[in-house]
Parts: sequence; C-alpha cells; structure tokens
Amino acid sequence: MINLALTHLLQRSSLHTLLILTSKVLARSGFGEVQILDRRETRQKSRFGGHELMCESSFGSLPLKVIVKVINDGVRIRMLDEMAGAVMRTKADLGIIVSPRHVTATAKKLQPHYQSARVNVIDGTELAKRLSDLKIAVRPSGEPDYRFFGELEEVGRRVSAFMRLEVR
Repeated sequence: MINLALTHLLQRSSLHTLLILTSKVLARSGFGEVQILDRRETRQKSRFGGHELMCESSFGSLPLKVIVKVINDGVRIRMLDEMAGAVMRTKADLGIIVSPRHVTATAKKLQPHYQSARVNVIDGTELAKRLSDLKIAVRPSGEPDYRFFGELEEVGRRVSAFMRLEVR
C-alpha cells in the first residue's frame, strides 16, 4: 500500500529532515554506521563529490562502503552519472540516490545501464514504504507522525543557525 500522505510530506521536507530520515532507514536496514557528511542545505556544495551520507560496515571480515546522495528533486540521468563516477572514484561498493520525488522517464529507462557501477535509486514511494515498514516517522495507525516531522524541521533550523554562527 502506498502511503500518499507520507510521500507528500517527504516531498515538502527540508534536506536536513531527509538526511536524518534516510540515515535512520539505512541504519535500521543494516547498512552499518551512517555518517552525515558536509552538506546540509540545498545550495551548499559537498567536499566529497556530491554525496551527503557514507555507510561503513563489514561483511564477515570484508569492509564495505556505501555512498548515498540525498536530493529533493527528481532523479535525472546527470545524477546517475555523477553517482557512478563517485562510486568508482571513492572505490565504494555501492551508491544510492535517495529522493522523495520520482525518477524521470529517461533515467528510469537507462537505469539498468548503471548496474555495473552499482548505482541504486530509492524514490519517494520506496522511501515512504521503507519508513512505514520500519515504523519510522509514522504512528501505529500508519499515518505520518506530523509532530515528529515538525520537530525534525525545528532541529534542522537550529542546527543551520548554529553552523552559520560557528563556521564563520
């Protein structure tokens, strides 16, 4: 079942809120330690080639690294190209693009071409489903927890204000 209310709420969320929610989904899904990297606002550039999260874990004795780019826009071919390049450049085992929106028709058609670069996409519908399945940001009834989202947005504003003062 698609939770349209949750999907719409995700589309209206700030980048900070999307980063926090995505990091929770990744951590609870077994991606290991999740680090939020440089970028917290849409207009900022990331020092690490555009990805905002890095997951480090191990499979037996083998280390694993996953880079994740969280965006608040539709997923286009350019983004798939950038993620494929970042996966190769950082020698990551996997790259994931997370968006609360959709994958454009052209990108969806060409997505199988990116399997060799180990690039995956989680769109808005899939993100809402994972949040619901993991009981993150939803009430027991399955409805979005609007208070939780409001608190995340408030914390995001406070963190941004603090960083503007301290990073000068």
